[in-house]
Amino acid sequence: MAQRSHWKENLEAYAYLLPSFSIVAVFGIYPLFYTIYVSLFRWRIRKGDFLGLANYEAIFGDLAWLGVLLGALTFFGLALKLREQSLTNIHQRSQFRGENRLRLMTPAQRVFYGSSWMAFILGAGLLFFSLPNLYFFGDDKMFDSLRVTVWYSLGAVPLQLVGGLAVAWLLNRKFKGRQFFRVVYLLPYIVPVVAGAAVFERLFSLRPESFANQVLLGLGIPPQEWLLERRGLVTMLTGWAAGESGNTVLGYWQSWIEGPSLALVSILAFNWWVFTGYYALIFANGLSQIPKELYEAAEVDGASRRSVFFRIVLPLLSPTTYFLTLLGVIGTFKSFSHIWVLRNNLAGGAADPLSIYIFAVFYGRSRFGYASALSIVLTIIVLLLTVLQQRAAKDRVHYGE
Repeated sequence: MAQRSHWKENLEAYAYLLPSFSIVAVFGIYPLFYTIYVSLFRWRIRKGDFLGLANYEAIFGDLAWLGVLLGALTFFGLALKLREQSLTNIHQRSQFRGENRLRLMTPAQRVFYGSSWMAFILGAGLLFFSLPNLYFFGDDKMFDSLRVTVWYSLGAVPLQLVGGLAVAWLLNRKFKGRQFFRVVYLLPYIVPVVAGAAVFERLFSLRPESFANQVLLGLGIPPQEWLLERRGLVTMLTGWAAGESGNTVLGYWQSWIEGPSLALVSILAFNWWVFTGYYALIFANGLSQIPKELYEAAEVDGASRRSVFFRIVLPLLSPTTYFLTLLGVIGTFKSFSHIWVLRNNLAGGAADPLSIYIFAVFYGRSRFGYASALSIVLTIIVLLLTVLQQRAAKDRVHYGE
């Protein structure tokens, strides 16, 4: 009877899971494996010859340098693992503040800690040489779009986190009209993305009478081309340019120093406008979960507002911060709709992330197999970033018990 009851419970559980699993399988798992299948063929309107890994080889060019890149990622993962071992049985990083970290570690932990830095340096060295060579021997336009994607993620996520937390901190106070301001800050997230992007395209128009150029004229700055400007922000502000360094490793990394283009920064402004309010809403929910007794105890102990914020609020908000960081990185790497509306072909791809490049290869060139291979590469990059974020945040996220 007990065994029959156990089987009945299992069947009921699987019966409840079956509808959700069917949706995930049809719209998630099947398309992924079908994309892998398409990437193995020369596929245009119809399936052509079997190519194997030729599409992937066209992306990376020299597979030997791809192996070097994978080695770099392995060293980065090893560095995180060794660092985790060095901080074993240490649950609060704050105990190291103002003290010598190595002195507080055991001899074994010191070895792990030193080895983690060695693994990180080796990984950085391999990354320094592998990416430029993959760029030269592989699909340079794909790596250009990947660089735009990285700049887009680095420019969007940190500022959205800081802005969202600042707005949530202000809205967490009791004042008249607080609910109204919460709706106002969330309104950009509610507005349809395409409609909001179309409005921003007008605001950042290259015409001298556009809103953005009128603001610059008021500050004594000449009008800019905004969404058409392909020069890097560092180049525009300082006048420095990488120059003609040829196909060299140093020349490749100099192009990174030029910074994101003004066209990409204009798109980032739209991203900040849309998602800062959403981040503020999530942070506000996190702030509401912090017990008031902690604030009262800190006030009794004479703690300053700065100490309360950095010693109580930020540690208790670490799960929320981690969730938004993970969500933001994944979202920026697969952003498409608003970028497609705001981008301009005259910018020469300076604001086109990898998602836009994949779309152009798929529909513009009708290279379905190659576009599928690019999609799989993007999926792997997002998965690797997710794993690295989880490992890096393991000792920084504090969940209440």
